[in-house]
Amino acid sequence: MDSAAPIKPLLEQISTLGSSVDTSGELQPHVRRDLQDVVKKLGFALESPFETLNRLVVLPFQHALIRVAIDLELFEYMVEAGHNGRTEVELRAKTGVDEILLPRLLRTLAFIGLLSRLDEQRWVATPLTQVCTIPTVRSGYKFMFDFVGPVFQKLPESLAKRHYRCPTATEGPLQDAYQTQLAGWEYILEPQFADSLQDCNLFMKGRRQGSVSWLDFFPFAERILADASTEPDSVLVADIGGGLGHGLVEIREKFPRIVGRLILQDVPKTVEQCGDGGGQFEPMAHDFFTPQPVQGPRVFLIRQVLHDWPDQECQKILRHLAAAMRPGYSKILINELVVADVGASDAITAIDLVMMGTSGGMERTESQWNKLLASVGLRIEKIWKLHEETEGVIEAVLDEAPNPS
Repeated sequence: MDSAAPIKPLLEQISTLGSSVDTSGELQPHVRRDLQDVVKKLGFALESPFETLNRLVVLPFQHALIRVAIDLELFEYMVEAGHNGRTEVELRAKTGVDEILLPRLLRTLAFIGLLSRLDEQRWVATPLTQVCTIPTVRSGYKFMFDFVGPVFQKLPESLAKRHYRCPTATEGPLQDAYQTQLAGWEYILEPQFADSLQDCNLFMKGRRQGSVSWLDFFPFAERILADASTEPDSVLVADIGGGLGHGLVEIREKFPRIVGRLILQDVPKTVEQCGDGGGQFEPMAHDFFTPQPVQGPRVFLIRQVLHDWPDQECQKILRHLAAAMRPGYSKILINELVVADVGASDAITAIDLVMMGTSGGMERTESQWNKLLASVGLRIEKIWKLHEETEGVIEAVLDEAPNPS
């Protein structure tokens, strides 16, 4: 065994972290993250390099079988059976899979924790099986496999063809995979991808529902409302690329007495779905690559938009916002991941690669955010974060009008 790290110190770290579990058995979030990190290192330490590579090389086949199981509605059928499970005879009758193929599928699903074997013929659901029946999870898997999968098949060829330069919005593995000149976020709107778009939207909705809200850790009242205009016609927040307005509704729910207008901006197709905003916000169709019509708001809010684009396009978006800011008053709040320069998690690095492949975008480090904003005359006042795994809030102002914290 060729260990990647000494095993004994890792076991000692696990013991130390385990002793911090409270009497209820609950783990504090930071302890849970630390344990995950140490256990992952221990796993690598227990494997030889060849064992690790052999495990990694079969991952695409395992993902393909999960996609097959989704098509067969296998996970739902197993969960319905409860603790009694299902026999292979029952599963063949339900799915139509032949008697030679079925156990081969089931063995692989059991190996990766999606099923458990009770006896020679009976299988039972696991907690992970249950998760796979959640619509947002199922849609996320379908989107990643069906739409993003072909992009990553083209990644080696695409990078080599461009001499290992970062993809752009219109030249990259997505364009090579699908033979298009459109940017990723334009191409997925094509009619043939209606199902993938629906899966993507449902997946993103689920991710937001399961994540910490930026308003839970950013002091909106102190940093924004305290010095905001009290004129009813003034614009408090303009949400750039704000989708269906959920972010603005959340602001109004948390701060029901706010004064000022809340404006939602997005592409016409999205804005049309918002109607009149239901009295919560004002919908406005706008292309953020064109001059900004809203002038001098307290806040331009831009959430999960800039990671979709390379620096050049981000500069265009931000320049239009900067030109519309009132010096000494307006701020830009960017709700995005801020990647650690050292020790970024596998989840964050994976998201970064998805953005690179599908849109030419990227998840940025703090130094990259500083460089990007400085290039358009903006300055970061502060970055607010709970921990490395959560999206942060970058609070930025015009560099010509410093507004010290």
